[in-house]
Amino acid sequence: MIAEPRRHDTIGWRRTPRGRAGFTLIEVLVVLSILVILFALLFAPMIASLDMVTLAQSRVTMQNAVRTAMEDMRREISNAMYIYPTPGLVLKGGDGLLGTGDDVRIPNYSEIVFVTPGRAPTGELLEPLQPRTDGAGNIIATRLRAALLDETQPYSEANPFVLVREEGTYTRQEDATRVWWDFVNLGGLASPIRNLLTPRTNFDFPVSHTICAQCGAVVEGYTEVCPAGCSGGEFIYIHDNLQFRPERIVGEVLQATAHNTIYQARHAAWAGLYNPGIIELNDLDGAGTRAQLGASELDPRIVVVNPTDMSIPRDTWTATDTSNMVMVYNSDRGAVQVGATTGRWIAATNPSAAVVPGEYYAIDIMDGRPDLAPGGPTDSYDEDGAISAVRQWDLVPVYPSLGPLTCTDCGGSFDPTVYSPGDPCPNPSCSGVLVSTAQPGDPAMPIAYRIDPTRAGADPAAKIVPQSVRVVVWARDSVGRPYQAVYSETTTTDQSEIGDRQFAVIYSDYEQRAEVRFNELAPPSPRLFDRNGDFVVDANDFPGGATLSSFGIYIQYYFRRNYDPTAPQNDFVIRADYSTNEIMNVDLALQRYYELEPHPSNPDALIVPADATPDRVSAQGQANVRNLSR
Repeated sequence: MIAEPRRHDTIGWRRTPRGRAGFTLIEVLVVLSILVILFALLFAPMIASLDMVTLAQSRVTMQNAVRTAMEDMRREISNAMYIYPTPGLVLKGGDGLLGTGDDVRIPNYSEIVFVTPGRAPTGELLEPLQPRTDGAGNIIATRLRAALLDETQPYSEANPFVLVREEGTYTRQEDATRVWWDFVNLGGLASPIRNLLTPRTNFDFPVSHTICAQCGAVVEGYTEVCPAGCSGGEFIYIHDNLQFRPERIVGEVLQATAHNTIYQARHAAWAGLYNPGIIELNDLDGAGTRAQLGASELDPRIVVVNPTDMSIPRDTWTATDTSNMVMVYNSDRGAVQVGATTGRWIAATNPSAAVVPGEYYAIDIMDGRPDLAPGGPTDSYDEDGAISAVRQWDLVPVYPSLGPLTCTDCGGSFDPTVYSPGDPCPNPSCSGVLVSTAQPGDPAMPIAYRIDPTRAGADPAAKIVPQSVRVVVWARDSVGRPYQAVYSETTTTDQSEIGDRQFAVIYSDYEQRAEVRFNELAPPSPRLFDRNGDFVVDANDFPGGATLSSFGIYIQYYFRRNYDPTAPQNDFVIRADYSTNEIMNVDLALQRYYELEPHPSNPDALIVPADATPDRVSAQGQANVRNLSR
């Protein structure tokens, strides 16, 4: 008997295929979520590792670029034989106007221009050193600065700032308030001689400040629009990431040389306001008023200290000056010079006059030489050697002794320092006049001149610099022929032994006064032209019957006031703060390009966001410029 199949088996056979048809949507999503988590856990470290590798490669690139650029710059700067003064930038002050008294002068440390020595075709330095020149003889200068990769295009990620080295010619236009520079690339604008010292892309020297070259307005960050709205289209970019800073020396006591008239610093090539040693510190602006240093942090600060009481007679940054001294500094040599040359012209008012024994040529003492337009007041002395008014100048004539005066009637002798020739006889019972016992050949001009720089106390005390006195005799005849004789200084002080074309100087009171002496029988006088010995200078003494139209003596000397007159043995001490190009500090920082954003108060200016932390590599170096010389 055949058994009948169970019903539930049949039913189960029919349902099984439908129960194994696939996963539900929820099951698939769960599985996918698990896979995503697993892959994330697996690949996150790998992705982070790849980012770290990229960053590391970027940092290595920056480190190599910074190290190579720093070595190249230090080598070239150290070899320079001249470094141009740091470019000066002028910013308008609080009145909003450029060219007024409150302008601010700052240095632009973001570039440096220097000249390297010329080399022979075989590569050796030329001796003696001389600058590189082009075929036309122009000096070739090297400039290092940050510049846009393409300066004809705006700043962008594809056109960042790069460190460039350029070669060209350099000129400076300068006045008392500003310095502007003009660098002309060799090869022209289309194909300048220019090398990149940092990578072309992905890295940057962001702009710290933009300055309008036309109106002096300044704004933080990078802009192509004048922040003051002027029509100027030329901008100067300051980069804090690139700085060439001269070394600042503070409080150095300068070494005195040359009779305490020149004070030398340890380093030359002073930066700041350029002065080749011709501009007095009491007349910097050229208008006769004392201009103050300190308008720029590069400017030298010169302080004069009185060692007697440690007071400060002069401070060029605070406009303190009770010293009354003339002072200049030479930024090329790194030296401060005190004192000034002055001179007086002693003119015979009638050089052709016949001077009788016992009288002198009438003379005028004036300021300056006849070929330099003498000016100012005049000290006039008559034929008796008497001054006509109160003495104005620092030169006092010393006349020769006339011998005793005698009376034409009674024959009595009288003192020539009390009486003058032609005076009535002091004897009341006598009606005669006094005459000189001088002989026709006796001197008719002063035999010496006393130098008193204080003018009898009218001016501050001063010292006369030894070996600085100079004597020149000038004359001209009636047809315009000039005559000149330069006298030489001798150590012989006995006036009977001084030569006819010599002079001696006797100093007293720590050189505060001096006497210039001549031969007592033949001082400078119109009688130098007495050819025939008749003691009269006339037409017989010149060719063609000419006469003597002018005659004078120029006495020149150098004086200084850098000492304490209450203690004249103590000269002032000069201390200086200065920046020198002989030691150049270089700061270089390269960073990865970072997208800039508008400035909060000026949408035209772009700045690095305040919360940004771009990857950067920095280096500091110092170059000792060995070829700079004084």
